[in-house]
Amino acid sequence: MRLPSFIMKIFIFLFLIILFVSQTQAQKDYIDSLKEKLNYQTEDTSKYKLLYAIATANMFTQADTSVEYARKSLQLAQKLKNKKKEASCLGTLCVGLTVLGNYASALEFGFKALEIFTNLKDTSSLIITNLQLMNCYKEQEDYTEALKYGYQAKQFFKTAEDPGKKGLVLSVMSSVYEKLNRLDSALYYGKQALQLYPEWSGTSLTLGDIYFKQGFLDSSLKYYRSTILFASNNGLNKYLSDIYNNMSKLFDLYGNKDSSISYAIKSITQEGIDAYPEGKLRAAIQLANLYEKEQLADSTLKYQKLIISLKDSLYSRVKTREAQNYAFNLVMHQQRLTAELQQEENKVKVYVLIGVLVIFLLIGFFLLRNNIQKQRAKEKIEKAYESLRSTQAQLIQSEKMASLGELTAGIAHEIQNPLNFVNNFSEVNNELITELKHELNSGNIKEANNIITDIESNEQKINHHGMRADAIVKSMIQHSRASAGQKESTDINALADEYLRLSYHGLRAKDKLFNATIQTDFDPTIQKIDIIPQDIGRVLLNLFNNAFYAVSEKQKHSSEPYKPTVIVRTKKINIEPGTDQFPRSHAMRSSSACVNGYLAR
Repeated sequence: MRLPSFIMKIFIFLFLIILFVSQTQAQKDYIDSLKEKLNYQTEDTSKYKLLYAIATANMFTQADTSVEYARKSLQLAQKLKNKKKEASCLGTLCVGLTVLGNYASALEFGFKALEIFTNLKDTSSLIITNLQLMNCYKEQEDYTEALKYGYQAKQFFKTAEDPGKKGLVLSVMSSVYEKLNRLDSALYYGKQALQLYPEWSGTSLTLGDIYFKQGFLDSSLKYYRSTILFASNNGLNKYLSDIYNNMSKLFDLYGNKDSSISYAIKSITQEGIDAYPEGKLRAAIQLANLYEKEQLADSTLKYQKLIISLKDSLYSRVKTREAQNYAFNLVMHQQRLTAELQQEENKVKVYVLIGVLVIFLLIGFFLLRNNIQKQRAKEKIEKAYESLRSTQAQLIQSEKMASLGELTAGIAHEIQNPLNFVNNFSEVNNELITELKHELNSGNIKEANNIITDIESNEQKINHHGMRADAIVKSMIQHSRASAGQKESTDINALADEYLRLSYHGLRAKDKLFNATIQTDFDPTIQKIDIIPQDIGRVLLNLFNNAFYAVSEKQKHSSEPYKPTVIVRTKKINIEPGTDQFPRSHAMRSSSACVNGYLAR
């Protein structure tokens, strides 16, 4: 029974190889035909189309060639003064240079493309450009920036009709979340991407990696196998190398040593692997580990030497890329100088024209004098405005100091609690130390250890309450300082809770008979947000002071029994980017936090 199954596997493997070779040859024939047509074209528009087609066809298989033809097509697009074609070439350069690891230049071209498509309001192309920038940051392992451009791309999904573009964006976002080990989010976006663009091999590769990390090896192997055919048909050698290497690791876990070694060898011998030294290095490390387990010293040594060589090569490659960046920047600098020279020539022409139109100088003189008078008036207004702003800042600081005075009693009450704990636990520790000395002198080691444990626990409590007192003092100092206007990453829940307590105890210090029930309902899903804590703290303090004052006055003047209650709630509110409810300048944000105070209860 084993022989037919083994023969069948051989036939399937040979069929895949033949299919891959035929597809690769077809791709080469297609590119050769484009190059042949290029030799007979003289019209710029047709030459541009052929150059751009060759550049895009080689983006992942021959990145060097892609960059070369993309630059040629960029020059023609600029000559034709077609901004959309120019931006498309810039995006292609971004992809090719990302594959080559030249991230600085890739980002430069990507941002230029993004600016042009934004001005053109081409939402479909903006999806692709943001995708290209996201992938560039992902390859640099800057996952925070990568997600930023992923969410920017998602903003344009409503106006995009191509599900393939959406699938690619979600696929890369899934991969980023997988790298961050946020597997639930990775799985969520990966499944969406698979529905929109099931043919794309990158999604299946990412899903395989996710299930591998989650320990679902059978599901992981299923996704790895499902993506081999698409990657082979499209000449995605980089993905094939990674797939085979990951499958090697899977079979190693299954205990199938032969299959594990076989797939690792496939990974390191994959066509085009020399252009992907990172993947070759991973495959060499896998083979070295496998042969070391098998105690095959010669093979282990062979791949260990290869690992050393690849690491040296990668270092050398980085240096080469830096030199290429320098040369490319030099060319760009020369182009800028040429453009500046052209601008100077244009200025000369303008001056000649001004000489011909000298008759209008008199009119210009009167207009200039009028403009000077307006400028002087404007300067006076600006000085008055600056004086007003300075006075306003002084008033704000005075208001802050006044509110600080109102807070003093509340802060004193708040800080007394942790200080009481510190004093009490310190006294207890002194007593325990005396007991410890007695037990040690008596030779009772067990009891001495118990006392030491108690002392250690008390010291932790002393430290905790000391840090609490320190936080209160720092908060008071921060409140008293003038705001520099710099935003900080702040926990809005903690900020609201802190000022709520200080406001309450401040009122209690002035009115000993006042009591109120405080209820908080803080949304735990709110992450830290960028705010100016001093300014927001002052706003919260005013809100809470008003709330406590309102319920206090209602209690004093109410003819019926009334229990003062103040409820503070925070909630994360999702707002659709780009709507009238959401400022366009903050369209990157997908949510905001608000604090609601309910006063009368």
